[in-house]
Amino acid sequence: MIGVILAEGIWGLIIAVTNNLVLPLLARTMGGDVQSPLYLGKGDINLPALFMAVLEFCFAGIVAVALNSWVQRKPKAIRIKSVSVTAIPVRPSAPSRSPVVPAQAAPSAAAPVASPLVARPSEQYWSPPAASQPKAAAQPSPPQASAKPAKAKPKEVYYNIVGEPINPTEDE
Repeated sequence: MIGVILAEGIWGLIIAVTNNLVLPLLARTMGGDVQSPLYLGKGDINLPALFMAVLEFCFAGIVAVALNSWVQRKPKAIRIKSVSVTAIPVRPSAPSRSPVVPAQAAPSAAAPVASPLVARPSEQYWSPPAASQPKAAAQPSPPQASAKPAKAKPKEVYYNIVGEPINPTEDE
C-alpha cells in the first residue's frame, strides 16, 4: 500500500514536469509553424500546475511515512488479572432431634478439606491435587457448636483470551 501511494505521487510529478515544464521549453527552443504537425504549442510554462504536483508528491510522502510508522509499531501488552473468589462459610443449623445421621460431617479444624483446584505459579493449566484425601471415619461425629469451620482457600479463576471465565476441568 505504501508503494502504491509513493508510486502515484512520483507518477503525478513526472507527468506534471513533462507537460508543464519540458514540453513548453522544447516549444520555445524549436519555434515552428502553427500549421506544422511538429508544433508543440506556445511555450507557456504552467507554474501553478507544477506547484500542485510537488505538493501532491510531498503529501504522498507524508502519508507513506505515517502509514509505515503505524504498520511497524509494536502491539500493546494486554494484562489480564485473575480474580480470587472466596467461599462464604455455611453455619451449621441447629441439630435436629431425629435419629438420622447426616451423610457428610462438617469440616473440622483437625481435617482440612483440600481444594480440587490447585494453582501453582509455575503452571498455566489445571492439575489434579497430588495427595489423596484421608478417608472419613465410618461414623462421623455431629458438629459441635463451639467448633469453627476451617477457612476456605480462595478459588482460582482462569480466563480465556477474550476475558471470559472458564472452568479448567471441562474438556474442550
